[in-house]
Amino acid sequence: MIACVQMKLRTEDYRSEQSFEARIMDICARIRKQSGDGQLFIVFPEHIGTFCLLCNAPERVWSQSSFVKASTALLIHHAPKVTHQMLVHRVSPVRALFLARSKELERIYLTAFIKAARTYEAWIVAGSATLRWGQTSRIFNTAPVITPTGQVLYRQHKVNLVDMEGKAGLALEPAPLNYISAVQSPFGNLGVAICLDAFDLEVRKRLSDLGADILVQPSANNGPWNEWQQEDWLRSSFHAVAHNKEFRLAVNPMLVGSFWDMEFEGQSSIIDQNGYVQRARTHTEEEILFRKRPLRQFSDPLD
Repeated sequence: MIACVQMKLRTEDYRSEQSFEARIMDICARIRKQSGDGQLFIVFPEHIGTFCLLCNAPERVWSQSSFVKASTALLIHHAPKVTHQMLVHRVSPVRALFLARSKELERIYLTAFIKAARTYEAWIVAGSATLRWGQTSRIFNTAPVITPTGQVLYRQHKVNLVDMEGKAGLALEPAPLNYISAVQSPFGNLGVAICLDAFDLEVRKRLSDLGADILVQPSANNGPWNEWQQEDWLRSSFHAVAHNKEFRLAVNPMLVGSFWDMEFEGQSSIIDQNGYVQRARTHTEEEILFRKRPLRQFSDPLD
C-alpha cells in the first residue's frame, strides 16, 4: 500500500516535541488501520519538519501575531547561541538561528518519524525539514527516507529553492545536482524530487538515469491554489509520468493549512502513466490518498 498524506498545518502540533510526535503517530496509525497488514509506504509533504524549529519555545514566542515576529522572538530567546554562530560562520541571523537549533530540530523531527516507521512497520519519506549538513554551516531543505526498522537510509537535499527558502526567507542553500540519487525499496526505486525539483528536467533526468521508477514529490505551495497554479503544477509530476513516461508512478503529497500568517494550498495526487490514480478532493483540508499494489522485488517491473 502507498499512502500520500495531504497534511494540514496546525500551530498547536508544534508547541512541543510531544505534540509533534503525537500528530505524526496519529496520522500513521490511521493509515496502518486503513491499509491493513502488509508492506506500507507513506509519503508526507515538504517542510513539515521545518516548523519543529519552534517546538518547546516559550509562550512569548507563541503569543506573537505572525511567523516572522515569532521567529524574531525565538532568535532573541536564543541570542547568545545565535550570536556565536554568526561570529563563527559569518552567516545571517536566520541561518545562525537554524544552526543554533539544528541538533534539537533534527532530533525532534526524526525521532517522531523513526518511532512511527518502527511502530507501524512502514517505509516513510518524512516530507522535509531544514537540516544542517554535518558540522558545516550549510543548511539544506532535506527529505529523509526511513525504513521500517527506523534506519534513516537516505537524505535527499533540494536543488531548486523558491523565494520563501532563499536569502530573504529561510536562508537555505541549494544543493548541487550531483547530490541527487535514487533509493531502492520494496516498492520500486525511489527518486525524491522535493517540490520545485520535480519541475526541473535535469533533476528528473538524473533520477531516471539512476534507475528511479517512482517519483516522490513532497510539496508545500505557499500561495493560492488558483487556476494558474493548478495549470502550472502539471509541469511537474503529472507531465513527467503521464505525458513523458519518465517514471512509472509519482506520489505528490502537499502541505495545506496555515502557520500564523503563512498559508499553504494544493491538491495532493498519485499519478501513473494513464493519469491521476488518486487526487485530493480539496486544496485546503487534510486528506490521505491510497494506492494498492502488490509487493515487487527490486528487479521486477512496477505493475
